[in-house]
Amino acid sequence: MPSATSLQSVTLKKCYYSADEALSLGQLDVEKIEQIARDLDIAESEKEHYVTGWMGQNSVVLVRNYQDKRGTSNGLVMSRGQRYKLSVQAIKFRIPKLLLWMTFRRRPRTMSVVGYTRLGEQTSGLQQFHNILDPELKQQLENDWRELNDYLGIACWQMENNQPLWREMQREITPQALWFLADSNWFSGKKLQKDGDCEGLWAHNRFLARRTGEHAALLLSWRDEENDDIASYLFERVSSNQIRLSLRPRKEEKFYPLNPFDAAHIRQALTLFQQAESELCSEAFSQKQSRA
Repeated sequence: MPSATSLQSVTLKKCYYSADEALSLGQLDVEKIEQIARDLDIAESEKEHYVTGWMGQNSVVLVRNYQDKRGTSNGLVMSRGQRYKLSVQAIKFRIPKLLLWMTFRRRPRTMSVVGYTRLGEQTSGLQQFHNILDPELKQQLENDWRELNDYLGIACWQMENNQPLWREMQREITPQALWFLADSNWFSGKKLQKDGDCEGLWAHNRFLARRTGEHAALLLSWRDEENDDIASYLFERVSSNQIRLSLRPRKEEKFYPLNPFDAAHIRQALTLFQQAESELCSEAFSQKQSRA
């Protein structure tokens, strides 16, 4: 079954960003950070909004025009599981026009903020990267940033090329297929376990479950090695012509719809779906043959 490392798709094409060409965190400036925010913004809106992507089981939140008392922020916040956050943002400070005039400034000052925040029981406030003294922690954050650049490069290539993996998934996984597979005889005569409104069972290190009815769904779960927890994909029939693919990064979390640029997840989910489809269809064929 897939692990965090198996989702690092070295064969997926990249453009604009890559680990090999990434600047170090200490070299990032406002212009570079704002460019990243624009490149990954599928909403294409100047209003305050957020877009959540997934690098393995780690959320990558695009922040666009976030407003608070300090000013306006643009950038990325990556959460490494439930352990810490890496924040890379450009902040334009809110300064009254009168003060701008008095200080001979034409526009508010903008600065880059690269910071680290501990999560969990030892939660902490944001610590700026250049103030971190622990060399191992600084190197870990640099490695995270390099991994993020690969993720950004893959996401940008997908968007620049009309989202080929997303379109492939839409062709391969249809609402009708989900309806058919959820009614498979594979689930009959077995003691099924509940997971929310789905029911299924563990087999071959994988939990395969279904939801029947108008909004039929297949649930595929596995143990994620990085977080030592259960991760899941949920394939849902939304309507007669629409499906939805969601990720649950950990057992106790909710499901998050995946974006068209989450290429590694889409490819992995499609592979797992095809494996499950083959197993469910084989069972139906075997039963049909036995009745002949």
